[in-house]
Amino acid sequence: MTYARARLLVGITGVGVWVVIAAAFLALGGADLLPDENASASTQVLTIAAVLATYALISLPFDLLGGRLLPKRFGRPAPEPARFAAVWLRGVVVQSVVMSASVALIILVGRGGGDGAALGVIAALALVIGIARLPLARLVAAIGRPSPLPGFPGSEVVVASDPGFTGGIVGPRGHNVVPAAWPDALGDALRVEVTRRRSQAGASYWLGILVAAAWTTAGAAIAFSLPGAGSQAVGPVVTMGAWFTIWSFVGLLVLPTVSRPAVRAADAAAAREWPATAVAQVITTLDALQDDEPERSGIVETIFHPIPGAAMRVAHLSPTTTGPRPANVARLALPMSWCCLGLLGRAVHCNAGRPELWVLLPTD
Repeated sequence: MTYARARLLVGITGVGVWVVIAAAFLALGGADLLPDENASASTQVLTIAAVLATYALISLPFDLLGGRLLPKRFGRPAPEPARFAAVWLRGVVVQSVVMSASVALIILVGRGGGDGAALGVIAALALVIGIARLPLARLVAAIGRPSPLPGFPGSEVVVASDPGFTGGIVGPRGHNVVPAAWPDALGDALRVEVTRRRSQAGASYWLGILVAAAWTTAGAAIAFSLPGAGSQAVGPVVTMGAWFTIWSFVGLLVLPTVSRPAVRAADAAAAREWPATAVAQVITTLDALQDDEPERSGIVETIFHPIPGAAMRVAHLSPTTTGPRPANVARLALPMSWCCLGLLGRAVHCNAGRPELWVLLPTD
């Protein structure tokens, strides 16, 4: 088994466990065991703390596999146990704070304005997460402060220890964040990748954020309409999170198909300015720096990967592809799910156990 397939197995198992837990909670009436709006504030606080602690403990084996054991088994860079524990704990604390604050805001607004007002809060939080991913990622993990990339206006270099970190287009101005290792790895070919990124920095970037936020808001709206869910207390909000987790699972199946055209459009934009051989070399080099899986079966590609395999991208380089496509929707929706207590945001194969990638999932 390859490293990429081993990671995929961990992701499938982790996602499956959380979907089963969410479905069992809903089917067995778990909401009846949680406090309603008549419970005291201290009871509500302790309940959400217990829920998030349970989330962290059940996630730990999958995080340990994805973040340390699998990389070590396959000869990839792996943190020492003490560093892994420190980085993992930091990420868990920050994610728990974001989730707790989201729950508090939903309840506060929901009690005053009902589920519709709470839905507005969720939409706003999703947009904030989407736009502010870099500062949030720097809180979650020890990612370096961005510094200008000489010769590339609007591009910045960020130091990150995880080789899966790819950065991407981030922030209200659509800056291009590049891992510090890429200038050496790509040399002059970095200009090709910057061309790809710049083609997504405008309409495609904002379309991606808006579509991912709309998906998140729609999932919350559907969840609020289902049995047990609501916005006036921890119990109904946790129930909403369980329904939303199932919605996130649907997203894992649907949103990769929405995301792939933007990758092909970016490749095509690069191929209009650079020789196809140069674009192909960048695609294969970056794939080798990460999971090194240039070819995948059709079903694996369709279901699990919003970024097409390197071989597929090289074979279909087409400089005639034009027009903006919503970029990175599948992986933008995962950190946005935090504000709805979605439980799949860090369970997928590409970021399991890798806090540097919990918010900025791989984009190339």
